[in-house]
Amino acid sequence: MPKSLSDFITSLQSQAQTLDNWELNESIEQLRSTYYYMLSFLVKGVEDPNANQLQQQLWTRAQALGQSILRLNYLREKPNSRYRSALLSLRTDSELGNLQMRLELPCDSAELEDCLVKLFRRIWTSDQWQNSDYEQVMQIIDSKQVPAKAKTVLISAVVLALLEFFDEKKLLFLLDASLNEVNEISQRALVGIVLSLRKSHELLPYYPEITSRLSILSDDEAFTSNIYTILMQLQMSTMTDKITSKMREDIMPNIVKGSRMMKKRMGLVELGNKLSENGENPEWLNPEEQDDNKAEEKMREMVEMQLDGEDIYMATFAMMKGFKFFHETAHWFYPFTDDDLALQNIQENFGSKSGDFMRALLAGAPFCNSDKYSLCLLTSTLGETSFDAIASQVEAQMADLDKDELDEALNKSIHRKKKQKEYSRNFIFDLYRFYYIYSFRNEFYNPFADAKRNIFSPLTIPALNHLAENKPLLLEHAEFLMRKAYYEQAVQEFHIYMQTEEHTAELFQKMGFCYQKTEQWAEAQKYYERADSIKADSKWTLSHLGKVCIMQGKYATAADCYEQICQMEPENVGYLLRWAECLEETDRIAEAIDILHKAKYLDPESGRARKLLGTCLIINKEYDKAIAYLDTPLLRGLAHIVSGNPTEAYAQLKQAYGEVQSPTVFIQNFNTEAQPFYKASVLTPGVAELYLDAVLFNV
Repeated sequence: MPKSLSDFITSLQSQAQTLDNWELNESIEQLRSTYYYMLSFLVKGVEDPNANQLQQQLWTRAQALGQSILRLNYLREKPNSRYRSALLSLRTDSELGNLQMRLELPCDSAELEDCLVKLFRRIWTSDQWQNSDYEQVMQIIDSKQVPAKAKTVLISAVVLALLEFFDEKKLLFLLDASLNEVNEISQRALVGIVLSLRKSHELLPYYPEITSRLSILSDDEAFTSNIYTILMQLQMSTMTDKITSKMREDIMPNIVKGSRMMKKRMGLVELGNKLSENGENPEWLNPEEQDDNKAEEKMREMVEMQLDGEDIYMATFAMMKGFKFFHETAHWFYPFTDDDLALQNIQENFGSKSGDFMRALLAGAPFCNSDKYSLCLLTSTLGETSFDAIASQVEAQMADLDKDELDEALNKSIHRKKKQKEYSRNFIFDLYRFYYIYSFRNEFYNPFADAKRNIFSPLTIPALNHLAENKPLLLEHAEFLMRKAYYEQAVQEFHIYMQTEEHTAELFQKMGFCYQKTEQWAEAQKYYERADSIKADSKWTLSHLGKVCIMQGKYATAADCYEQICQMEPENVGYLLRWAECLEETDRIAEAIDILHKAKYLDPESGRARKLLGTCLIINKEYDKAIAYLDTPLLRGLAHIVSGNPTEAYAQLKQAYGEVQSPTVFIQNFNTEAQPFYKASVLTPGVAELYLDAVLFNV
């Protein structure tokens, strides 16, 4: 923050001198004069009860002028930018009042397109709004004659403008728009609010009206719930690169490989039914059937990702953003409508077929708006056969709707009310594509660029800190972060939740899990133990507690954990082996041997059980019994060393070396397998080294 208002005003004057803008210089001078007279009254002893309020107002005005200077500098330094080009294209016919009058009159597709582009450019490139600007855009939003599409484009332009240069009145407008009864408007406004608050958090202390408005809105459960949903959706967008790689390298290759699967694409319900059937042993299937089986698994995985709200289509549609339609900035934010001027070709080429296709897209096909435009623009260039194939794919994507809902969606698609989160998610996808695919993306501030480390959370956006007071929603958000592997951030939110809410075993389990994932073993142990104290005999808690104790070398505590689990599951070989390993580490060899005999009896083919049993028998100096359980020449060689049979020891070690044919690998394997015997003092490093060298020198 600036040291003082006078310093900030002086800085503004210095910056403005280079811009040759008399209005700006006059505004700064008026600001300076007002502050000067205020200070003069102060030193003369004139009391002014409104002095603090006036000073705050002057700070607000000064910050607004600072944003205007940033904008003017940008225009000067980037003369070829899309922003400057859009600004220069505006004429008197694109004044907001004129545009509103045109939009309120019946107009054809070409006239509407002209108005939408001009409206977007006018709002996007506007300087700091005055009261008259605010009132004008509110009139457009409130007008019943203005098409909903125009209002949505207006909101999108405000969001884009705010992400370039902060403007108090634009943000206040979005706060008002967030209460609009039209979901497409309110949800876009909410996304813009979150992104703007995050980007301009350092400026917000100078704008108390925004803080006050947010405080009032936070009392509205619906507003707070929507903000939390959007925070999660925005954070999921940061995983798009990872999801894209998985789709490209794993899921799609396996789906394509399943040739029969691709001949008839399954819808979501049909796929779910297919996968819930009792299946035969996959090993009975021939190679082609195995490919189909794998394809079904990957299709299910893709469906689950999609239902979770992940952006699985980014890579697919990124290649379809080269159409001229996307050269215009505004078009990236159009809500999809079937009467758009850009889609006339598809209607002319395919007649009634295109109508069904469009209605299916409008009804809720799982693509964001810009992807729907991409798909339509692509199909308009194809032949009828290709069009039919794509149309059938879209219909398959709609198969998760039941028949009645699908009929309603296809016949009355325009009137179907979608869920709020569907609108916010689609707008976020549109924004993400704009900031990562648009040819001129480098000219824009990217709100997603640092979100992997600076996550979307009420704790990282100061203006939203008070939302953490809603404990149920905070807990839901913390659990979301945990599921998405943001463990450090999740545990911070869990701690805040704990300050006032009941401490449950489940909460302590989750905190322990987050600490375990960040390798903070002692903290993880503490919370697992607290979970166990509330809810004893939880196998999940005990097994995780055992793991973190092992990581700290606390084998006795770990052994107690696995003993309790084995009392609950006496025939679980995995837990028996882990218990025996811990007993071995604490030199309770006889107990370990008894447990290992039981594990071997339960699973005679377990190589891990045989190896561990043989190791414990060697430590217990039962050499003959041990050798019968050791399946590798290296282990048998070590057993013969400690049993005093050097000739056989050398022969076995020689065989082990021959299997790897690498001195480095052999030495590494030897030292690893010898560790238990060193710790038990049945083998000394010196003796082991002699045998190792004998093999390496080939004596």
